[in-house]
Amino acid sequence: MKRSMLVFGILVAGSTFFTSCNKTLKDDVKSLKNKVEELQKHNSELQEKMNGVEDAIGSNEPIKVTTTFTDDDNKQRTITGTYRFKTSGPATHYMRKQDDGTYDIYIERIGDIDWKAGAWIGFEYNPATKAITDLRAGHYWDTLDGYYHNVRYTEGYGSGLTSNLSLVNIDVTTGDISLKYTGAGTADYTSRVPYYYCPNPGAPVSSSFEFTGKLRVYNTPNN
Repeated sequence: MKRSMLVFGILVAGSTFFTSCNKTLKDDVKSLKNKVEELQKHNSELQEKMNGVEDAIGSNEPIKVTTTFTDDDNKQRTITGTYRFKTSGPATHYMRKQDDGTYDIYIERIGDIDWKAGAWIGFEYNPATKAITDLRAGHYWDTLDGYYHNVRYTEGYGSGLTSNLSLVNIDVTTGDISLKYTGAGTADYTSRVPYYYCPNPGAPVSSSFEFTGKLRVYNTPNN
């Protein structure tokens, strides 16, 4: 009898102990779940802030560019860059409506606050006819190699320039734009332009750009 009572007492005590442990475990799991939810909320808020910062500085809308030129040893040199930063004002990005209904469009991204490396493209766009005019583009970089650190593709210097712009998407209402650009200058072109418009005057040069982003839209020329 005493032995039975002893066994019964042990079982009761054990049951109470495991019930208590089970409750503690549930409480711990609930507490952990709440902490996970708090962290998820915090991370979501932090991501929203990061997205805002990226949009403000342009790092989520880079210009990707590759430039190749022939050096003095008749070898190809290639400069590639992904330029991410923009100014807060219109100095580096805008769609500006003109009196005739066309838009003056300019996009530039820079590598750092020193503004020593970057790429840019500008053109006039007619949304009614889809015509592109006054196309010009450039790439500049910061290297120590004995060559000029700049190329510019622009009309007005005779023959030898090839400049093509493909507008994958453009919306002059929202400012959304996606484009691909290719430019090339023959030896004749680089001989005619100012020497600081090409890395090696008298030698061929070519560049390709890609950009997707949103520009600030100005609906009057003077904005």
